[in-house]
Amino acid sequence: MSTLQLLSYGSTLLAGAVLWILEAIVPYFLNRKRHLTHTLKNFTLAGINILIMLPLGVVTAYVLSISSDWWPGIKALPIESWQHVILTLLLIDLWMYAWHRINHRSEFLWRFHAVHHSDPEMDVSTAWRFHWVEIVMSELLRMPVFVMIGVRIEELLIYNIIMTPIIAFHHSNVNVPETLDRALRWLIPTPHLHRLHHSVIRQEHDTNYGSMLSVWDRLFGSLLEKDGKLSDLSLGLIGETDQNSQKLGALLSRPFKTRSQQNII
Repeated sequence: MSTLQLLSYGSTLLAGAVLWILEAIVPYFLNRKRHLTHTLKNFTLAGINILIMLPLGVVTAYVLSISSDWWPGIKALPIESWQHVILTLLLIDLWMYAWHRINHRSEFLWRFHAVHHSDPEMDVSTAWRFHWVEIVMSELLRMPVFVMIGVRIEELLIYNIIMTPIIAFHHSNVNVPETLDRALRWLIPTPHLHRLHHSVIRQEHDTNYGSMLSVWDRLFGSLLEKDGKLSDLSLGLIGETDQNSQKLGALLSRPFKTRSQQNII
């Protein structure tokens, strides 16, 4: 296992652990009584996804390694190697923004992405709460995009090292001082921005799609900010906040229900 792989796994585990502890000490939304139960359920979904991502990760690494022999992508541009790396990271993040936005626009893709959005008590564990079908589609569809860009596996690992803690941070239930959040949101998606993205109101959750950088939302007109505290904000999806809807089996079967059986908004 390479140093970059170790750093990628380590940054994920460290960010998750630190933020989970901080949520218990300085929470933004108060009176959440099932912190551990909620985390275990979301991490069960994450565990399923890890079993899928491991073999797909091997395939991605292989595809990127052999494609670099015949298609350089942006590596053909007459710029310095460090500029290639920065441009590659920006293009990966732009794809993440576009893919996220497409998941909200497509009714078919939303069926699966809605499992992530249906969490009424969003916290750091929600960052890894995805339906396994969404993970498969995401991994398979990004491969040709990354080949076209000319992404190398080392650059993808560097992106993950930076991006994963940011995603954990903006999903977290940590009470970040408003002045700090306001300053950080010029560069990265913050908890303030992402809480609005998880609002039950459609016009709010169809905003703030950024993963690593908030610049794409600013450039493409999907940024939403609100003044003051969001402590009264309702999270999740309308009609899916009850305990039965939040059971593991219900979450796994949700995308396969008919339109009349589920909440597609």
